[in-house]
Amino acid sequence: MATNARRSTTKKKSSTRPRALGTVIAERTLTVGGQKDSSVWIRIGKPRKDRSTNNYFCPYSFEGLDDRKVREAWGMDSIQALQNALQSIRLELTPHADALSWEGGQNGWLGFPKLIPDSFGPTFTLRLEKMVERETDRFARALESTHRRAGQPAHDGRSHRRKR
Repeated sequence: MATNARRSTTKKKSSTRPRALGTVIAERTLTVGGQKDSSVWIRIGKPRKDRSTNNYFCPYSFEGLDDRKVREAWGMDSIQALQNALQSIRLELTPHADALSWEGGQNGWLGFPKLIPDSFGPTFTLRLEKMVERETDRFARALESTHRRAGQPAHDGRSHRRKR
């Protein structure tokens, strides 16, 4: 990957006029303070190519927080723009995580995990991936051992450990 392909931004690069969200490709609803009638909706638009820069942007928005403007995450291609949008959403929600909950998650966990950075090249990225893999395997083994001693299934039947 070229060096400049690793750099991205959530700032607008071309037009000063705000863009529309466009076609929504994904959305998630978060509950505020455990109240079913108070929600935050996260919507992600389809990534699009910016003709003036030849880069891609992925629009996203929050509804239910104070600011309803459409934001953009940029990348060298549509996948990088989408990945950057997911990371931008995670960063913007982090200060509010204690007050929000997601049906599929625990309190404070909103389902937008931190990605392993690839900005420092493949050697460093592979090293980080191996570290995460080791810690995941270690945690899964400890969980399985604890549940086995208690006579309970360790999980819902799907293996969390990678088969080697």
